[in-house]
Parts: sequence; structure tokens; C-alpha cells
Amino acid sequence: MKNKLVFSFLIAVISVISSFAQTFSPSPTPTRPRVIVVGGAPTATPTPTPKITSSPNPAPKIVIVTNNLPSPTPITVSTPRPTPVANSTPAPSISNNPVQGSRYLSFGQIKNKIAEAKRLMQTRPMPIALTDSFLSTDILRVAFYDWKSSQIDFVALTKTVFLAKGMEIPTYSTNGKNITVRILRANGVNTAVSIFDENNQPQTPLVVQYPIERNGSLAEVAFYVSTHPGIVTPEVVNAGKLYVRNTIDIAREKLREKGFFISPTVADIAERLATVEHIDHPRFWNEYHPTLYNEIFTLFALNEGNTYRFSVSRAGAGGMVQMIPSTYSMVRNRYSSVGLMPDFVEGMRNHVNACQAMLLYMQMTWNDLAANETVANALNSGIATQADLMAAGYNSNPARLPLYIRRGGANWRTLIPKETKIYLQIYASLEKNVPMSPRVK
Repeated sequence: MKNKLVFSFLIAVISVISSFAQTFSPSPTPTRPRVIVVGGAPTATPTPTPKITSSPNPAPKIVIVTNNLPSPTPITVSTPRPTPVANSTPAPSISNNPVQGSRYLSFGQIKNKIAEAKRLMQTRPMPIALTDSFLSTDILRVAFYDWKSSQIDFVALTKTVFLAKGMEIPTYSTNGKNITVRILRANGVNTAVSIFDENNQPQTPLVVQYPIERNGSLAEVAFYVSTHPGIVTPEVVNAGKLYVRNTIDIAREKLREKGFFISPTVADIAERLATVEHIDHPRFWNEYHPTLYNEIFTLFALNEGNTYRFSVSRAGAGGMVQMIPSTYSMVRNRYSSVGLMPDFVEGMRNHVNACQAMLLYMQMTWNDLAANETVANALNSGIATQADLMAAGYNSNPARLPLYIRRGGANWRTLIPKETKIYLQIYASLEKNVPMSPRVK
């Protein structure tokens, strides 16, 4: 009897303890909700706290994430990104960039990367989803060097976005990287951009694949390098200066072989005008001048024969030397034995041919000016210089220069057209900021 009473007492104690434990034990921790991504690149968003139910295994909540939702904290994306394709080109060394203040590629590395990017663009078509949604002339691609993966990657954009200065576009790259593209200057194929990864680290833009449209259809595809941050380096700038000088020298030598002498001074002035012609006047008034000149030399260094291939002024001037069709036709007819290319567009796109036309025109202009008594007196008295007269004559009508000098005397520059006044100021600034060794023969 005593043993039964003890046993019953123990059973009662155990029952009380079990009931007490159930009352104060915490509910099971719910599993982390799965994230489903729709509408493109995922963005982080606050995840609602799942409601705790009495079920021992509550079902996880499903959160739909769209591109336009804000996100203070990163989330885990269930959909894996594409695995980048291995790049056979070794990663370049990282150096300090005196121009940009950050890592950069050497001139040789940039040239190699550009060539590789062009090859990849030509062999890999645009994503099907993009070409199905837009016309073939509406989509372009920008190749860039991804410093983290040491690979060339690409981003596709519409022309509307690409040509909107100040636009900032968060998007995905071809290799699945979350990047941001910022439009620095919108200017057709010469549009400059900067690219940042998800950690806001700058990448190096290389070349744009840009469909050229004429009369509503695709005319050709341009591969052009603009002055993106990270590629305007002292080494690249010097290469551009050398390209311009060598092109002028080659053209001058070809003319000499055909019996036409171009004086060293005329060749020097022509070399400078090949830069002056491409300075944007509003930028000249508002930006640091050496930066503008370095950008132009960068274009020559990295595009070489294609530099300004697609550049046409309001007056119809084209290419490297920005000569108008009527002037080119006059020079070609007057110096028919030189054999300048008959087609104006192709003649301007061929830099050596264009520089031959430029040198012939400038030498002819100088010979006429120097033979004029008014101009000769102005040169002797110091109220005019050969460089000023040649630059003013190339930008406007050289036949009117003696008239300006007769009417204005030492103030003849106040009578020239407004655009020509700015042209002479750019020339003077270029002389001051970009030293050049004068030719001696």
C-alpha cells in the first residue's frame, strides 16, 4: 500500500512538470522564406517576418521582388547567375593612373583588350530577347574590362538611354554582373560612359558596338572607342600625338614624291588644326583645356584610321581635317596629278588622303596670302602672324583676310566671324598647353 502511494505521487509530479514545460517552451523557429525574382535584376527588399503558427513546421512565405522596390539589406537570390566564360588574356597589372587617380591598363593592354572585345562582339550576336523586342538599329553594346574577374564583359543598352547625358542605368552584364552605367557625354558613337560594379568599384569601358542607321535601315555597325574614364592616360595621349604627327608627315612625303612641296611651318600649323577642329566650343569655355586636348589625342590613339569617321559638322565638313565638299572638290581638281580619292566621304575617312588635301589647300592659301602686299606689311609690322592667318583662313574665307587687315589694322581680329575668333583662341590655348617640336625641313 505504501509503495502504491509513492508511485502515484511520482506520476503526479512528472505530469505537473511536463505541463509546466509545454507552457513556457518557445515555438519552433520558422524556416527562411524563399525569394523569387521577377522582372530582371534582383534588388534587396525588407522581408516580412513570417507569422508564427501552432504548426510545428510552418510553410515559408513567398516574397516577390521587382526592380523598382527599394532594399536596405542584400538578399539571397535563388536563381543562379550565368557562369562567366574563361578569358584567355592574362590579367594586367594594376598601376596608379596619373590622370584618373585609379588603376588602369597600359596602352598595349588597352589596344589588345579593344581588339579582343571587337572580335567577341563580331562572333557573339545580341541576346535574342533584346533583338525580338527592339529594332536592330535600337540596341548597342558596350564592352568593358572587369577588374575582379579579369575578363571582358558587355552591357546592352538602347540608344535612347545611351544618348541621354546624365542617365544612370542599373542593369546586368552579359556575364551576369550587377553593374551601373553612367552616361557622361552623349555624342553618338563617341558617347563616353563610366561603369561601376555592385560595390561601386569602377570598371574600364573599352569600345561601343553602335548600329548606324540611314533612311530607317541599318547602314553599318561602328566599333568606336570614346574617352571613357580609365583609358585617358599619359601613355595613350602621347600615342595619339604621335599618330597625328606621323599622318601629317606621311601625307607631306607623298606630296613631295609627286612634286609638291609643303613648307615645315604649314605642316606644323596643319598638325595643330587637326586638333583645333574637334574642340567643342561650350566645353572650351567651361572645362580644363588640357583635358579636352588629351581626349582628342586618346581618340586618335585608340581609333587610329577610324577616328572621326562618323563626324560631320553642320556645314558638311567631315573626318579628321573637317574639310567641306566644295573645298575638297576644288583641291582635287586643281591638283589632279596627286590622285586624291574621288569620293568625298571616303576621301575624308582616309586620313592620309585627307591630310594631303588639307596640306595642299593650306600651302595654296599661304602662297596667295604671302603674295598680298597688305598681308606682307602686317607680317612685317607684327600685327599678324602666319599661324593666326592660316588658322583664320582655314576656318573661314581666307580671301577676306586682307580686307580685315586694311579696315582694322592691328585690331583686324575683331572683324573676323565670331566662330573664327573662338577658333583662334583655341589655337592659342593649344600652343600654350601642348608643346610641339617644330619641323625644320
